[in-house]
Formats: sequence, C-alpha cells, structure tokens
Amino acid sequence: MNIQPTKDGIRKKTAPSSGNNDLHVSYWGTQPCPPGHTWGPGVRDHHKLHFIHSGLGVLRFRGVTYELSEGQGFYAPPNEIVHYTADADEPWVYSWLGFSGSQAGAIIGRTALPDRPVFDNPIAVNESWFDRLSDMSDRPGGDLLLQGVLFELLAALIKQAPAPASNPDTVKPREEYVRRAADFIHRHYDEEVSMKQLSDYLGLDRKYVATLFRESLGLPPQQYLLRYRMDKACELLRSTGLTVAEIARSVGYKDALLFSRMFKKVVGVPPSKYTRETEQ
Repeated sequence: MNIQPTKDGIRKKTAPSSGNNDLHVSYWGTQPCPPGHTWGPGVRDHHKLHFIHSGLGVLRFRGVTYELSEGQGFYAPPNEIVHYTADADEPWVYSWLGFSGSQAGAIIGRTALPDRPVFDNPIAVNESWFDRLSDMSDRPGGDLLLQGVLFELLAALIKQAPAPASNPDTVKPREEYVRRAADFIHRHYDEEVSMKQLSDYLGLDRKYVATLFRESLGLPPQQYLLRYRMDKACELLRSTGLTVAEIARSVGYKDALLFSRMFKKVVGVPPSKYTRETEQ
C-alpha cells in the first residue's frame, strides 16, 4: 500500500482524476480519532459514507442524535448540516468514502439513508478494504476500478436498507426553517448577508430565527455563516493560487485585513500560513 499515515494516524488519499461525471469516488481515508474529536456543525458539497471499525461516537443530523458503535456507519448528504463527535472514553476509529456525480443522488435515493442516515455495515468494509482502494487507484484504469467498487457498495446498501415504498415528508417545520436558512447562507455566503435578509427570506422574526439556529445547531446564524465562509476559504487556500485578498472577496469580505483576523480567530492561524502549516 502506498498511502502512509500522518503523525495523527490519519490515512487519506484523493482518487485519480476521472472523466466520468455520472458517479465517481472523490477520496477516502481512515482515522483513529482522539477522545472528543468532532466535525461540524457543517456541510459538504458531496456525498460521504463513514464506517466505524471500533469505538463509539455520536451523530447529530436534522435535530436527531444517533449513538453509534463498531459495525455501524452513517451517511452525510451534500449541502445538509451534520455534526459528529467521537466518544470521550472510547473514541471511534472510522474510515470514510467521498463520492460525487450526477447519478449519486438518484442512487442514494434508492436507499433509506436520506431519511435515516445510520446503517449497519453491509459488507466487509474494514481498514483492509480501504487499503485495497489505494492499491486499485495506482493501477492502470484505477478510476474505473474504484467506480466498480463504489457501485458494489451502493448496491449492497440498497439491498440492506432499501427506500420505503412511500416516503412522506417527516421533517418538522422548525427543522425545515433551519434547512432553508442554511441553504440561503450556502448560496449567498460570498455576499453581504444580514439577519434582516435571512429573516425576510424565511418570513420570520429575526429573534425567532436566531433561536431556531441556537436550538438546532448550538450557534447563531452569523456564527454559522462565519464558519461556513472560513471552511470555503480553507478550500480555496488548499486548492488555488489566489491571494489572500482574492480569497477574502470570494467568501464575502471586502476588507482583507478583517478577513485575516476572522480567519485566525476561527482556524487558529492566519491565512498566509494556513497551507504551509497544514501540509506539514
């Protein structure tokens, strides 16, 4: 296997580029999480499956808390808020698989995962299974081999947890407001977003919108907007050659100095040092 663990024991790899836009593996990895390790609340722009090899943890999704353990997994859909945390005493070791493509949503829709994101491991998806992905990716036609494995995995999930015959909307109105507000932020984070704009969009009182966010996500809307902007800024710093000023404007800041101060407050390092320090 050609993928090496980092100093934190994380093993991760990006898939080889593929010309197939229908369904493709984006990346995968394995991590022995430290006690209390958390991700979110946050969103991604792609589909992601997690597989728990050992230990315990908690997933929070659409206002529901799921306690998870070895042999289970969970699904994080694109553009929806998820939050998960490793247990303080028995933190989980898990692997993940990110994927995208025009067929991805329709295939996942054939499972029960859009409504209940927790599942039992349908096949022997263990750490060696992910090692096999790394070996495949280095072969000629590795992108096609990975795509075949992804189809196999999704077919197993469809068999184990098929979508119900009828799928009524079970999302509570309060949760729907939060989802709509988050979607508004995701679409307008690169602009000036005020509480008045958000409340007008939802047709709700500003104080009530703030209360909904705190109760559902544990933070106010402006703080959620700040974290989302900084997540996007981190992506741009890792994947582009844009200047700090250009990235600041790309995530909704006219003042690059203000952006730098807020970035350091949230991320812990100034944007000028982020890429270099995260690559060590």
